[in-house]
Parts: sequence; structure tokens; C-alpha cells
Amino acid sequence: MKKGILLSILLVLALVISACGESAEEKAAKTPQGKFIQTLKNGKNTPDKSTYTTTMGVTDIQVPKSNTSAQTLGILKDIKLSVTTSTDKKANKTETKANIKSTNNMLPFSMDLDVLSDLESGNSYIPLKSIVKPDASLLSFLDQATGGMWSKIDTEMPGLKDKYISTEEVASLLTDGTEVKIDEKAYEGARKNINDKTSKLSEDYFQGLEKDRFKEAEDGTITVSLKKEDVVKLLTELRELMNEEAVKADFKVMLESQGSEQVKDFDTQYSELTTSLKTAADKLLDDKKLMINFDIAVKPGKDNTLDTLTISAKVEDTLNNTDPESISFKIETKAEKFVPIADFPTKEQVLSKEELTLIMSDFAKQMYINSGVY
Repeated sequence: MKKGILLSILLVLALVISACGESAEEKAAKTPQGKFIQTLKNGKNTPDKSTYTTTMGVTDIQVPKSNTSAQTLGILKDIKLSVTTSTDKKANKTETKANIKSTNNMLPFSMDLDVLSDLESGNSYIPLKSIVKPDASLLSFLDQATGGMWSKIDTEMPGLKDKYISTEEVASLLTDGTEVKIDEKAYEGARKNINDKTSKLSEDYFQGLEKDRFKEAEDGTITVSLKKEDVVKLLTELRELMNEEAVKADFKVMLESQGSEQVKDFDTQYSELTTSLKTAADKLLDDKKLMINFDIAVKPGKDNTLDTLTISAKVEDTLNNTDPESISFKIETKAEKFVPIADFPTKEQVLSKEELTLIMSDFAKQMYINSGVY
């Protein structure tokens, strides 16, 4: 009797102890695959104040010697794009600073673009300084295209470089003053639905890959490589998701909530989009000479955030082994120390619709006169 009670107590204790251990899900989360998936999910956990920089560019390109545009295509290797975005959630604003730069001797230039956005109103402001007074090399190209008119903008309208363009004013100009009603609540609801479903698709996709394909480095970076067959599978799953009526309805809501007039032919356009995904997948499978490799690497950040996401890709056509054709590119997003966001412009600094119309009209007139066709 006592032995039976003792055995029962020991059995209960064993069950309690085992229950306190790790579940299968918890163990899986500690594997490189589990860490990879969790780090991707953590990408949404941005702090109240954050700055991320994304850089992208072609790292290598091989073009057959018989291709007459080989030299021109080679320029792509010398062009880099950098985008730094700072977000202040409490202040409801972001600032995006973009730069595209070419170090090629045939086409040297550097172009900057700065955008301040009000997350509450949806309005954005673009300072005209970098547009009116661009990099010297870029100004040379713009002058060639405009008959020297671009250089005259600052001399003839010296105050313009201190002004801003508002997306609200531009939209008003393009719609001829017609008020565009934006249903923010409907838009955000549809956008959230689509984001949630695509995130789930991504999580399930990587969960379905073999565990040993995920490699973890000493610094915590986890990498997985995707081949052509993996890309085809992802395209197929994305198409299946988009074929869901609820997803299609959310896409339509996003367009309609912004007052888009293109919704009239939405069904046809949406069908063409989903069909193109199938066509792309089929072509990839059929082309036996086309090789694709994507190395996706993630590094966890502090407090369940994402530190770095890197995609290194190579697409290669092996049809001609003696003269191969390929292109490699790299995209990297990295968390940075928070960069303070500039103040929004005052009402006086923002060009009105009337001022925009006058400036565009005057510029077009001067272009016409300088062309000598009058």
C-alpha cells in the first residue's frame, strides 16, 4: 500500500519535473532555424525611436563579349543606393534620406533626396535644396538635358532652395483641385491583414525548409541559402495566397480607400498580376540553364529586435560555358544609432499649388524659348 503511494508520488513528481522542461516548440526555437524565423518576426519590434540604413547595389556582372552593350551594363557595378530612415513613433514622424551614387568615370554623379513624413496626416514634405542645387556632376547632366536651364533655377529663384514641396499640394495639383478622400481606417485594416498573412506565409515557408540548411556563425548571424527550386516554391505559395478572396478584397480596399480611379479594371489587373507569378515560376523551372542562389542572413538585435538583414544573390545563365552571363547583387538593412529627425517646415516654407503651377509654367516657357522653336 505504502509502496503504491510512494510510486504514485514519484510518478507525479516526474511528470511535474518533465513539464517544467522545454517543450518541442521551445527546443525548436533554439535551433538556427528557429532563431532565424524569430529574428525575422522581431523585425517588426522597432523601438519608439529607430534608424535603419538599407544599401543595395550590383556586386558583380558578367556579360558575353558578343553583347554590344557590355560596357554600358558594366556601369551598374559602380552604382550604389543608400536609404536611411529614422522613425519617432511618439512624434508620429519619419525622415528618409536617400542617395544614389555612381563612381564610374563614364557616368559620375551623386543624387540626394530627403523626405519628411507626418505619420498622422499622411502628408510628406520634400526639401528642394538638393533638387535646385544638386551635385556638380549631376547638375552637368541636367544642364545638358535642359539647355542650361537647371543652373539658372537658383540664380533666377534664389529663395526656392529653402522651400518644400508638399505631397498634399502636388496631389491637389494633379487632381485639378478635386478633393481626394482617403479612408485611413479601411486602408490600415487592409494593410494589416495583408502584412499578417504575408508574415505567416514567410514563417511557414522557412519552417518548411530542412533544418540543416540553416547555419549559425559565432557572432549570432544565421544564414540560409535558397536555390531556384526554393524561389519557384515561394512564388507558387505567394500566388496561392493572392488567389484567396479575402486577400484580393484587401488589395482592392487599399486602392479604393485612397480614391484610386484605377479600381475600375481591378479584377483584370489583379488577374494579370497573379498570372504573371505563375508564368515567372514556370519559366524558371523550364529554363534548365538558369541558376539562382539567394543567401539570406539575419542577425538578432537587442531586446528582441533585428540588427541586420542581408540578401546576397546571384543569377547566372550557363547556356554558354565559355562566355557565361551573370549578375550578383547585395541588399543589406542594418540598425543604426538613432538620427534625430528634422522639424516639419512652416506653412510659409511650403509651396502652394498656385506657386507650383507658376514655377512649372515658367520653367516650361524658358525651356521652349531656349530650344529655339518659336
